[in-house]
Amino acid sequence: MEQKKVDPKNVYISGTSKMQPPGKVNEELKDEEIAPQVSAAKDVFNEMQKSLKQIALYRHNTGQYGEYCDRTYKLLAGFLEQYENLPLRVEQLGFKLHGEWVYQEDASEMNLAHKFYRDGVRILVFRRGLPAEELLNFILILMTNIRSREYQYEDMVSLLWKGEFQCLEYVVVDSVSVGGESEEQARAEVDKIVNYLYKKLTSATKDTLSFARISLEDLDIELEDVEQAKGLVIKGMTATDELKERVQKELEEEDENRVLPKLVLILFKVLEDELDQDLGQALGELFVQLLDSFLIHEDFQGINQMLRKLAALERKSLPQGNLARVQQIEREFFQRMGEAERIAQVAKILDGMAEIKDPQNVLLYLSRLEEQSIVPMLQALEGMERQEARRMFCDALAVLGKEQIEVFVRRLESTKANLVRDMMYLIDKLNPPDKLKIVAKLLDHPNLAIRLEALQTLSASGADSVRPYVLKALGDGDMQMRVTAARMLTHFDLSTATKTLLAMVQHPDFGKKEPNEQTAFFAALASTNTQEAMEYFVGELRATSVISRKKLAEHKRLMVNGLALSGSIAAYKLLKSELEAGIKEEDVAQAAERACAKLRDKLLGAGAGEAKG
Repeated sequence: MEQKKVDPKNVYISGTSKMQPPGKVNEELKDEEIAPQVSAAKDVFNEMQKSLKQIALYRHNTGQYGEYCDRTYKLLAGFLEQYENLPLRVEQLGFKLHGEWVYQEDASEMNLAHKFYRDGVRILVFRRGLPAEELLNFILILMTNIRSREYQYEDMVSLLWKGEFQCLEYVVVDSVSVGGESEEQARAEVDKIVNYLYKKLTSATKDTLSFARISLEDLDIELEDVEQAKGLVIKGMTATDELKERVQKELEEEDENRVLPKLVLILFKVLEDELDQDLGQALGELFVQLLDSFLIHEDFQGINQMLRKLAALERKSLPQGNLARVQQIEREFFQRMGEAERIAQVAKILDGMAEIKDPQNVLLYLSRLEEQSIVPMLQALEGMERQEARRMFCDALAVLGKEQIEVFVRRLESTKANLVRDMMYLIDKLNPPDKLKIVAKLLDHPNLAIRLEALQTLSASGADSVRPYVLKALGDGDMQMRVTAARMLTHFDLSTATKTLLAMVQHPDFGKKEPNEQTAFFAALASTNTQEAMEYFVGELRATSVISRKKLAEHKRLMVNGLALSGSIAAYKLLKSELEAGIKEEDVAQAAERACAKLRDKLLGAGAGEAKG
């Protein structure tokens, strides 16, 4: 081929298509073949706009999205079944098929095509076999507010890449004019390439674009002043210092998150070609650098997609030696993900977020780690503050540590209350056979809050084997533990609980306890509703004493207060009966009246007494 003069420009072309076996020579479609395709495509986009409006109106009703898109999908699937593909030329104002508008609106954020055009997408191709899920994902991308804070580091190209479409292909063209050529001239020549690609896609041939690799032999068109278009870049003469400065400034302003997806696509294409040893090692290091870049940008979805792509690459027919290299890259990638520094970085990211973005992908990242990452994760957990972030780490640890429960049990001895709570959550989630025995160890923990939580956990189980632990808590050095244990006793055998509580309230030293504790024990005894308990209360309320009247009256008032707190119907009937029979001590009688009113309101609802009156 005749050598052509180099024109000063950089042209970047990318896409998702894969080369198919060559078909016949391009054939132009006739007008009578084009008209029905254009008409059918217009119907598809008219219906798509209706689907968009329905989803926008009922955005909360995610379960119905598929139904809203059903009509659109049927029309598009029918089109693809008949014509195999729908190749769209992306313009500022809309989409064209065979040079005819099939969708057109003013250039704004509401224009479906304008978003793609602005970010460099020049061709979109829907292929036969498009699943309904891919159409829905495409529609959701159309609805994305790229200007919002949530998507400040995204563009339409990165969203398409993250969508991992199998039956939707696209061509992206970025052009930069340098040297003496104007930007308009560079754009015009890029359009020549795009026109050629679109011509091939809309002709009666089976040829398709092979990723982004094209040569002059492939193009076979007249591109004046272009030497080559193989690979990703057409290079020209050195730019002036002034233009270099301007281009550098533009590159610095480009969000790195938009570059990363494109770079990943390039790397995976390289992995499909033959690799020498040096390049293979360099690729491994580059993937680790990509991991760190995605972490810096808090893009866990990008990391998980790289892992899925690596796994998918292993199932492909690769050049000899490439499979082993891909597997090595994958192993090293997992190993680096679980290193202490990166786990600490993940913890820092989650702890610093006002609201955790994309929690599913964060949890997937953490759950993909290996057992050797458990200790670094626990170390990172100790320094975390946000409950939501800690819980996410714990959920991942529950996946990783199914066979390492002793590692979590040992940390129950920690003096850090939050860490102990996290371990309790983990142990409860893993549910080992001796879970209650493990939790019972916390009844000796120096932190009162932890002891109380452990006691409540044990009591909530309802197992008879727990009763000895509750009895043990009755002798705890803190009043709150003793009071809680007394209340928990009633969750087990009531006859045994009554005997235990009666023995305690009748003990000679019981009167030395704090009034609040005495009241709580009386309330627990009354809540058993047993005959033995009620007989004890009646006997005490009717007791008399010549020597210690004041002390006895105080004892009765505490008992009445306990009856009021019990919420027991039997306690209400008892107090009412005693009031009718007559309580000698005036202050005790007044306390009994108040207790009766309190119990009546509690049992029948506030204001029940007044309504009855």
